[in-house]
Amino acid sequence: MIVETRCCIRTVLSAFVVGIITLTFALGMQNSREALAEGAEPHSLSLSEMHIKITSQGHMATFQLYDTTAASEFYDQLPLQLELENFRDAQWMLYPPKKLNVTKGEAYHDGKKGELSYYAPWGDVFMLYKDFYAGDEMHRLGIGTSGIDDIARMSGSAVIEKNEPQISGDTAMHIQVTSNGNTTVFKLNNSSAARALYRQLPMSIEVEDYGGKEKIFYPPEKLDTSGTPSAKANAGTLAYYAPWGDVVMFYKKFGSASGLYELGEAVSGSEFVRDLSGKIQIEKSSGQ
Repeated sequence: MIVETRCCIRTVLSAFVVGIITLTFALGMQNSREALAEGAEPHSLSLSEMHIKITSQGHMATFQLYDTTAASEFYDQLPLQLELENFRDAQWMLYPPKKLNVTKGEAYHDGKKGELSYYAPWGDVFMLYKDFYAGDEMHRLGIGTSGIDDIARMSGSAVIEKNEPQISGDTAMHIQVTSNGNTTVFKLNNSSAARALYRQLPMSIEVEDYGGKEKIFYPPEKLDTSGTPSAKANAGTLAYYAPWGDVVMFYKKFGSASGLYELGEAVSGSEFVRDLSGKIQIEKSSGQ
């Protein structure tokens, strides 16, 4: 009875949304033409470096997420194991434990096969394995990058995980810190905290001296330290102090402390760390 009611509600809602879209299109055609004549462009979103994989019944699909608040909040909840629910033989729905915040600037989805989207009124994330329609409150989270045809074969329980590449050798993450014309390059380890910092770049941020041994700054978002090694800091060590949420660049030997995690080490320009002051620029680097 609950399933029947649910399907009826969503069917009625779907029909209502289609009607509203059709009416809006008809009434707004003149305004749309005027906007296009003035050179307006459709809203577009940038893709982030967040990748996820969804596995069910031996089938797997991977997605690259957009750089949006909702996508980041979904990513931060992973890994998850959730039950899939089918809707209108076009999509598989799943319900993350926490609802996602959709900001004003986030665009509606296109309703195309392979999209990962979020339906705000119900709080469900859904994967399209057939073309659907684009409607209000259906917001795009990401695009399928592999296994799109496998989505239709999924059912039952699904495991949703972060899908981050293993980084080693010449493909390691590097960042550069620039201030007063001087640049220090750090090579990051492959920890969850280092990747979380890397995803937030570039940034322009204030740096402070602390204790006559280190320079510190506070990234906008705290770093996930799960699986991150503890730091035994020397001059040139890049670390994260979880209790305060600050990233630390050491220019003198320090040692270890509870809650201090290693992110990487300086590979060039370590002599400039001591003189960092004011606002610094931090960005991804080729490592050269």
